[in-house]
Amino acid sequence: MQPVPPQWFKLRQGKLEAAGTDTFRLTAPQQQEAFISIHQAENGPWSASLCLSADGPAVAVTERVFENAGDAWQAAFELYREHVII
Repeated sequence: MQPVPPQWFKLRQGKLEAAGTDTFRLTAPQQQEAFISIHQAENGPWSASLCLSADGPAVAVTERVFENAGDAWQAAFELYREHVII
């Protein structure tokens, strides 16, 4: 599922590029490259994570509380905003 970037990401001229299964590379002018991804647990809930390099460790991870992939993607963008933009 391709995530729908939030409006603030579009206004910052952010670019979204597939980087693997449920993983996307984010780039924007004057911002550090980052990778967001979502993961589904066996019983259904989703979580989101943020990495600052393709093979690096997760900088931030949410709990598995999201009922669908769309909500998890929005949480992943929020992790990006909190850890890269601010």
